This record gives sequence, structure tokens and C-alpha cells, in this order.
Amino acid sequence: MSWRDTQYEDLHRIVLPGESSGADARDLYPDTEESRAILFRDAWTWEDPHDGILAIVGISCMWKGVGVVWTLLTDKSRQRGVALTRGVLRLLGLLHRERGYWRIQATVERGDETARLWIIHLGFVYEGTMVAYGPDGETHDMYARVRG
Repeated sequence: MSWRDTQYEDLHRIVLPGESSGADARDLYPDTEESRAILFRDAWTWEDPHDGILAIVGISCMWKGVGVVWTLLTDKSRQRGVALTRGVLRLLGLLHRERGYWRIQATVERGDETARLWIIHLGFVYEGTMVAYGPDGETHDMYARVRG
């Protein structure tokens, strides 16, 4: 298994769990040269030679130094939680050190206990609740990881 720069086609090859809700990062990237370049620079695909794409992790820059991290996770990636977590921690470190992000934020849908525990394990801290934030009006909690 290895991490590599994301190709646009990866967004459409990844198989998400059946319970995936509403919009996801794929809705943000139309099939344009600009989207392809952004994904190649700001997203990473975790692939296994036997199981295919396991996860895609990316960041959308809000402004200099601040970005929103997003994930597309398969059932198989969730079964490999330790390896996934180690890989994502390395990517977050790279974003802080090499890309100059001092704040990386992410949201978790309210009630998703697995996601909440994982985001905390990744070093994010709860900041607040955003009512009716999600694509279908779901409530989300905001978490941030700030470089000290």
C-alpha cells in the first residue's frame, strides 16, 4: 500500500460505503484542467495493489495558512485504521511543515462517533457546532488542528 498524488479519475474509481451522505469532495472538482491540477497538488490517494483505492485525503485552501481537510474513505480503509491513521498523520505534518498551513480544520457530522474519535486522535480539537451546515441540512461539529 502506498500514498501517491491523486489523479482526477481516482475520484470516480473510489467505492464509498453505502451510507455515504449528500455531497462530498467529488462535487467540488468538475472535470477541468484546473481541477485536475489542484487534485494532483493537494490530494493524495492511498492504494493497495489488490484492493484498489482505499482512501483519498485532500485539502482545500481557504486563504494563506488555513485549509479545510477532506477525506473519502472506503470500508476497507476503515478496516485498516492504524495504517490509515499513520498515513494521514504524515500528510498533516507535511501540510504544516512544507505547505505552511498553521491551521487545518475539518468538520464531522454530529452523531458520527467513529469520525469524532478519529479526528481527535489525529490531533484536532473541537471548536463548535454548526447547525444545518451539511449538504442535507445536517448539523456538523468543527474541529481544528493548529500548529503551535
